[in-house]
Amino acid sequence: MSQKRKIALFVSAIGFGGAEKVVSLLLDELTKYFDVTLILLYDEIKLPLNKNAKIVILSKPGSTFKTNIFARLYDNFKFIFKYQKALKEHNIEVAVSFLVRQNIMNGIAKMNNKKLKTIISERCFPSIMYSDQKATSFLTKLLIPFFYNKNDKLFSNSIYINNDLISNYNIKIDTSVIYNPILTKNRKPKLKSYKNLEDVFNVVTVGRLIPVKNQKSIIEAIKLLPSNFVLDIYGDGELHDDLNLLSKELDIQDRIHFNGNVNNVKSHIVEKHCFVLSSITEGFPNVVLEAMSVGLPVICTNCMSGPLELLNDNEKVNILSGSFVKAKYGLLVNVDDTVGLSQAIKYMQNNIEERNMYSKLSFERAKTYDVSNIGIHVKNLIDSL
Repeated sequence: MSQKRKIALFVSAIGFGGAEKVVSLLLDELTKYFDVTLILLYDEIKLPLNKNAKIVILSKPGSTFKTNIFARLYDNFKFIFKYQKALKEHNIEVAVSFLVRQNIMNGIAKMNNKKLKTIISERCFPSIMYSDQKATSFLTKLLIPFFYNKNDKLFSNSIYINNDLISNYNIKIDTSVIYNPILTKNRKPKLKSYKNLEDVFNVVTVGRLIPVKNQKSIIEAIKLLPSNFVLDIYGDGELHDDLNLLSKELDIQDRIHFNGNVNNVKSHIVEKHCFVLSSITEGFPNVVLEAMSVGLPVICTNCMSGPLELLNDNEKVNILSGSFVKAKYGLLVNVDDTVGLSQAIKYMQNNIEERNMYSKLSFERAKTYDVSNIGIHVKNLIDSL
């Protein structure tokens, strides 16, 4: 029997973020075909990992991401050398990295080892994601074109991300789209029943509490709805206190529940009536796939990128301000349209048959993104080198 090819997956840590979830799922599939080493910058593992993968951690136990710019630069220089050393020690033939810092380090590793094959993966819409701060915008405009183009191939989770990289960052290497994987079941869980319009209607959202996720918009939408509409928020982040204060200022603090990070989030959200994504920008939202995989009907902002591809086969829609559009697999609203979002939530509550229909469509749609299917696409990409 031929020896398995040695590959590495490179990510900062295995926390609760979208890229980390993708890596943890892909390990289960890729270890079937390759000898896999998972390389992490930090000693943080919060998700289950396949026992057949070797794990290499580049920092000392207890080390965390530095906020001081000079400490961060020093850490990055150390990581560059440690990463290349790990690739050499484990005889890695193909290195696959995720997110901008690791992608740049993969480009450097390729520059110093021409025999190494490298694949990078961008998971966000860079021209929006990195535009908030002038320094970050300047550095990414400088570093991404130079180091990304040193790699062999790039894949993202949206055609719009690739277009952004080509148009705004002059990416010239081969690009492809491989959507995020999800674990699905053969039988759809039973959707939580809702018969009396006076009963509590449970809305749920999942995501880091950061500006681009825009949970503020959902909280403001709940304020526009009757008192029997409540919102559960799963996730944590820098805006927790601000969002909690907002709910108090709007006098709806008893209807907004902050639940923090949880393991197996699907077991929590399956008990709700509908799922909402309110992001300003996305890559390809894992949380929407997770909601759909348990049969939750979903409402998404038509942000760049992901929701249009996922909910409407990438067919463009025209959404009026203060309203929503019934897409093929869920409802779409304009970004930051609080009134439109409240109307979409109200529609899901008022129309039981439509809610049940979208529940079934969600579940069937999610199956096409099962990790067994997506894993083959990643395998084929690796095999092409």
